Amino acid sequence: MQHSKALLALWLVLVIAWAGAAHAQASKTFTGKIQEIAKGTQLDVGKKDTYYILRIEDYPNIEFRIASEDAVRFGVVEATGPTGVATPKMSKGLGWKVKLTCDANKTGSLKTPVYKVISLQRLGD
Repeated sequence: MQHSKALLALWLVLVIAWAGAAHAQASKTFTGKIQEIAKGTQLDVGKKDTYYILRIEDYPNIEFRIASEDAVRFGVVEATGPTGVATPKMSKGLGWKVKLTCDANKTGSLKTPVYKVISLQRLGD
């Protein structure tokens, strides 16, 4: 009985460690100040996708893409309304210190990787 409890405990520890390692590989975290917010559009067959591009001071060569809805939800930009036009005044997040949690599967080139933002946490100004 004691032997089986020890094996069960060891098995649980291994499962938890494996799950933690899998989660760590699924996302990547970046921290820094937002120095630029730009709007981008990606065209695909029969589809148009709008997103925002964030540039972080400490990672000038990395492009962080965040869905328009998420940018509004996190407060980085104001909603554009029916016209879809974003003005510089709408970029509320310029200068914010943030923690970005991104999908670890980057796209783009080695010199200018692109990460998709999953979560944004404001740390201060």
